[in-house]
Amino acid sequence: MKIPDVIVCGAGVIGCAIARELAAEGVAVTVLDRGRAGGEASGAAAGLLTGQADFDEDSAFARLCRESALGFAAFAEAVALESGIPVHHRTCGSLRFASGAPDAARMARIEKWQKSAAWPVERVSGRRLEEIAGRDFPSGARDALYFAEEAIVDNVALVAALRLSAERRGARFRTETAALGVRIGDGACRGVSTTGGDLAAGAVIDAAGSWAGFDPALPFPVPVRPIRGQIVELAAVGGPPARIVHGGGFYVAPRERGRILVGATVEEAGYDKTVTAEAVKGLIERGGALVPRLAEASVVAAWAGLRPMAPDGLPILGTTPLRGFLLATGHFRNGILLSPVTARLLSDVVLGRPTALDLAPYAVGRFSDERAGRPAQARRLYTKKRVLVR
Repeated sequence: MKIPDVIVCGAGVIGCAIARELAAEGVAVTVLDRGRAGGEASGAAAGLLTGQADFDEDSAFARLCRESALGFAAFAEAVALESGIPVHHRTCGSLRFASGAPDAARMARIEKWQKSAAWPVERVSGRRLEEIAGRDFPSGARDALYFAEEAIVDNVALVAALRLSAERRGARFRTETAALGVRIGDGACRGVSTTGGDLAAGAVIDAAGSWAGFDPALPFPVPVRPIRGQIVELAAVGGPPARIVHGGGFYVAPRERGRILVGATVEEAGYDKTVTAEAVKGLIERGGALVPRLAEASVVAAWAGLRPMAPDGLPILGTTPLRGFLLATGHFRNGILLSPVTARLLSDVVLGRPTALDLAPYAVGRFSDERAGRPAQARRLYTKKRVLVR
């Protein structure tokens, strides 16, 4: 068998998008996954493309999310055409409601900064609010921020479409094959050891999500932790709301086939994907608070996924101190949104081209002293045993 130019560890949305991009450039790519493609966080997500509603100031990460959001519609259309799999991308817009004075103050900052940056955001109230939301908003709410360009996509279909598109471009997939360690020779990455034997490659991209730290023997940390997120699916008379509704750290989201998703918890639970009664109850209550008619909705399903999170909440992208070993992980709750831009950036790195955006803020070197002691920010993020926030 021909030695691949690149091995991608992880067949979630990030790994599949990278493989597709590289294969289009004529790179021989093999994608490994410990389970099935999209079987972890990518398949358990809500498919929200809603990064804009979180940013109240300029930052490299805000620009990264905006760049990916602007290109997502074309990306989704191309993947659907290439694969023949509908991915149900839809620009539905989102509404964010305040949950107390501190949140209202933050929303004011979001509105002020985003308007100064010429991002589409609108303060809506009264008749305009009802025109956009109907009656699907919290009781007593007087106004909201409206983000008209925020969207949704069928994340499960997207991963399937990305895999098929990548395969049609020449990428190969080996599922049920876990990466166990990095093979090093002459000071560079030469491939990986797997449950199916050793595999050689010219370079390796670690896109293994919550399992990105699969090789603890690396001379630098890959400090990604699994953060459990639980989601409840509801069915209601009248169907889903027309918009995504945010408030109090939670959301109610419309999805294809009349589904309604309410999420999501953020929980430190290790690799445990148990769905808990407490979380389901809390999500149902939160959903009813955001969209009151959901108090009479029926529960269809509930599930949990493990989102990969770095100590500072930012993704880890690009080269590492080990030549030939690259990282594309730690996307936390923005993996679906950031898949197009991550694929382009990592493809440029592999091919030795300048990247459109600076990857320095996402370099693994920012955790260089992690082994000596976790930074204070990391301690704050990980000491709470379970927190019900989005």
